Amino acid sequence: DLCNSDNGKTICSDEAGVDIDNSQFCLNPALRGPIPAGFGNTPYMEVLDVSNNLLTGNIPPEIGSLSRIELLDLSNNTLTGSIPSALGVLVNAAVLVKGNIMSTDQHKDDDIAPLSVCNNVRGFDLFHDPTWCPPERNFLRNFYYEAKGQEWTNSTGWVEEFNNHCQWHGVVCNEEGQVINLTLRNGGLSGRIPDVIGNLAGLEMIDLRDNDMKGSIPSEIGHLSNLTSLILSFNKI
Repeated sequence: DLCNSDNGKTICSDEAGVDIDNSQFCLNPALRGPIPAGFGNTPYMEVLDVSNNLLTGNIPPEIGSLSRIELLDLSNNTLTGSIPSALGVLVNAAVLVKGNIMSTDQHKDDDIAPLSVCNNVRGFDLFHDPTWCPPERNFLRNFYYEAKGQEWTNSTGWVEEFNNHCQWHGVVCNEEGQVINLTLRNGGLSGRIPDVIGNLAGLEMIDLRDNDMKGSIPSEIGHLSNLTSLILSFNKI
């Protein structure tokens, strides 16, 4: 049953609620089956709490259309599949997915939260889990946009939603998944080197020679205690 809290009253219905405009919904315990994609047609919804049920299947990407949502609680169900990148626009929402098969099953290399969700949705309950949201992926995303990555001659893999940052062109990681080498020489880079590069604590080599980088060298690079090679020649730095 679908329960709608309206002015202190709880109204329940057997419908999936595709055309309902009210702002708060909770689903009774022991609800089974997939989450109705029709929830995306409820633009005024502020709270969608379907936690602690037996919901199955994937999270419908249509939920990303809930532009006013403040709480999206899908926790403690049996949801599977990937977290849809469409949720990356819910920047002001608490998005809770823990306790599902997708987050508790044996973690695989291809199980990673979308980059937009990890970067934009600070209320995402896996935001601080480095397995699902590697912080270095966010740092490299920042580097990409500051260095005008859209204009690079080779940006294979960069800022793709479900692509591990260790697979991005020019990035080398160690066995722990920590970035140790950033090599993007003669790649059409411009813009500036962002301060966030100093957060890539495992860096041993930075090679950005033969580009069109401008500005100054960030002082944060001086904090990279493992750095043994810094090559920035033939830029406008």
